[in-house]
Amino acid sequence: QSPIPKSAGHIKEGASKYTGVTFNKKMNKWQAQIYIEGKVRLIGYYDNEEEAATDYARAVFKYKGQGALDKAREQDSFIIDLSDVPPQSPIPKSSDYAIKEGASKYTGVSFNKRMNKWHAQIMIEGKRRYIGSYESEEEAAVDYARAVFKYKGQGHWDRSHDQLGGAAIGGNKTKKRQKDDVIAFDLTDVPPQSPIPKSAGHIKEGASKYTGVTFNKRMNKWHAKIYIDGKHRHIGYYENEEEAGADYARAVFKYKGQGHWDRSHDQLGGAAIGGNKTKKRQKDDVIAFDLTDVPPQSPIPKSGGSIKEGASKFAGVTFNKKASKWKAQISIDGKHRHIGY
Repeated sequence: QSPIPKSAGHIKEGASKYTGVTFNKKMNKWQAQIYIEGKVRLIGYYDNEEEAATDYARAVFKYKGQGALDKAREQDSFIIDLSDVPPQSPIPKSSDYAIKEGASKYTGVSFNKRMNKWHAQIMIEGKRRYIGSYESEEEAAVDYARAVFKYKGQGHWDRSHDQLGGAAIGGNKTKKRQKDDVIAFDLTDVPPQSPIPKSAGHIKEGASKYTGVTFNKRMNKWHAKIYIDGKHRHIGYYENEEEAGADYARAVFKYKGQGHWDRSHDQLGGAAIGGNKTKKRQKDDVIAFDLTDVPPQSPIPKSGGSIKEGASKFAGVTFNKKASKWKAQISIDGKHRHIGY
């Protein structure tokens, strides 16, 4: 009789892939045994795993009958075979705050701490099926995508990659949540863009000077995200603040259009227009200063009678205690405009 493979989802590392077979470390051999009338019965010891599995199947046939053998094959057997499936690109999870620290960024992949490896599995017919364990997160994700392609079909694979911008469609989410929360960014077709500076007057100490960029203390990296359809969308994490700012600008260019990108850079002197501000506030509060074409000028002293202790003796200058720096600002159109620290 041909061996009876286990459900792949139940195979531990070092265990047999066949039902009724275990490895006996003391004997250093494969052991076949069968459960009859409430007791475990030894069939034999073997140098070869397949031989042990073949004799187990023969024992089932003899002592439990053809029906039990057929049932064992139907119920327990599911082997993921990807040998005929070409490589597929990984399916990213929704990046919109769905990824926990230490978790995989790809659908179908988790990290197994006990094995210290990445684990790929797929849900088929209501059961989790094990695909494999991998040293690399990307390798696990590629094989998961291949399994989706083979066992769920080209259509499901296409929807996972394309329906919502290339992001994975999680099986446990409703269609509405899929549409709301899942988006992936492909900026490969977008040329480099210059970062969009924030209004300098609104930059807190330690914050980024670029629109769409924040510093993630937990990741210790700069985080670029964009506001689309009422949701914050993750673009990526970066070592460099300028790279994060550049990719945010590329995302604006691609997903909000050339016009929005131009307005963000040009309408108010090169400063960013935050997506969550009204047009009035944008016009009132956002301005950038370019003094590169202005030659050095001598400071303008204040009237001596107006100088308080600790204050600057120059007009337009104050001391910022929080930043512990001198701050220059100017009043334009009835608004104080930040020049710099």
